[in-house]
Amino acid sequence: MENRTEQRTHRPPRVSTRIKNSTKPKFVVAEPAFYLCDACHRLLIEENPSDSDLDIRCCGQSMQKLTARDETDADAAAHRVDMVISGGFDANVMTVTVGEPAHPMQAEHHLEWIYLHTFQGGQIKFISTENVAGATFALSDKDAYVYCDRLVCKGNRCKFNCKRGFTAYAYCNEHGLWKTTM
Repeated sequence: MENRTEQRTHRPPRVSTRIKNSTKPKFVVAEPAFYLCDACHRLLIEENPSDSDLDIRCCGQSMQKLTARDETDADAAAHRVDMVISGGFDANVMTVTVGEPAHPMQAEHHLEWIYLHTFQGGQIKFISTENVAGATFALSDKDAYVYCDRLVCKGNRCKFNCKRGFTAYAYCNEHGLWKTTM
């Protein structure tokens, strides 16, 4: 009988990244302000904006402060921002889609970027005209906060609004900035 020594791989115990606090986290920064240069299309995101408008300059001229358009606008259906949460306790994702039906993604009319404002700050995704009109954002740590692990929370839509206050911004090259708060 041959003596075989089996090599066992040691796996460290799984450590939960779930927030230990049972109360909803506070937002670390206020909703951002967005500035766009008309000449070079450079984007500036100001976290914790002040009440007074800044004169931010680029290419020798003032950058335009973007103002989100209202959902009652005539172009609102094409720019309706929808947010869907999926995942569990330790990590979840938010999928942001734009338009009903989907926003056009041609060279002359398309989404350029989507920004998600969360408990801990924000994330931005730049979108190619080859992609669909949407983006998926990974949420972890305090941004992954959930009330419970009931099936209703793990489904396609969280019924308890754990992410209430998250805001998605979508920028269309033809119609400007659109905003939806959960």
